[in-house]
Amino acid sequence: MSEQTAVQVRILPDGEFHNASVIGWRGRLLELDFPGSNFPLGTLLEIEQAPMVYLGELQWQTESVLVVAIEHSVDRTRLQPIQKAWG
Repeated sequence: MSEQTAVQVRILPDGEFHNASVIGWRGRLLELDFPGSNFPLGTLLEIEQAPMVYLGELQWQTESVLVVAIEHSVDRTRLQPIQKAWG
């Protein structure tokens, strides 16, 4: 069995972060193991997996699996010089 990658997930714009695990990618669809989640379809989510941040929309879910269509991704290491310049 392969080891799953831990991520942090929150509802946008201001939800609290919760732990989840990456099951895998299918193109731009990210499949997450997130037991106990119950979000409406179309919910906007932020997923943090250092150093990446992914923004997407919930496409479907089962009892513990979320499938999120990733719309945007940001590499925070590449963003640091810009953040320093802007102060």
